[in-house]
Amino acid sequence: MADKTNKRPMLAQLAVASRVARTALSSRLAAEGLYPGQDSLLLLLGERDGLALREVAQALAVRPPTITKTIARMTKEGLVEKRVCTTDARQSFVHLTERGHGVLATVRQARDETERTALRGLKRKERKTLRKLLARVERNFGGAPDAGADDEAP
Repeated sequence: MADKTNKRPMLAQLAVASRVARTALSSRLAAEGLYPGQDSLLLLLGERDGLALREVAQALAVRPPTITKTIARMTKEGLVEKRVCTTDARQSFVHLTERGHGVLATVRQARDETERTALRGLKRKERKTLRKLLARVERNFGGAPDAGADDEAP
């Protein structure tokens, strides 16, 4: 049977590749008792612990109610904790717990293994090109600008 992936619309191919990669990562994380999406929050807090809820939602490009639910679940699991601002009780900040810090290494390893699998067979230059192209696609949809972008306007 012939490979039909080259006949698929580009956006469909991008969606399939993303879904397959996310499913592979989710499988690795499920073995550790983590749910999809929790890894992104753990990685974010691993880099910038103590963010306000709205900052978390913005950084992960999700709606605030989604973050609220995720944080509630992760708080019950002992991975994160919410702390009320000392100067403004209306604002809360999210911090990794000791357990959250411990799980972080596992999440990073799962992410790295999934990325190695996804990029297997691609040369270094191809990986760099792919990164630039994906960043451009993200910018086209209003994603964060890439400071080092050297692409031309279409």
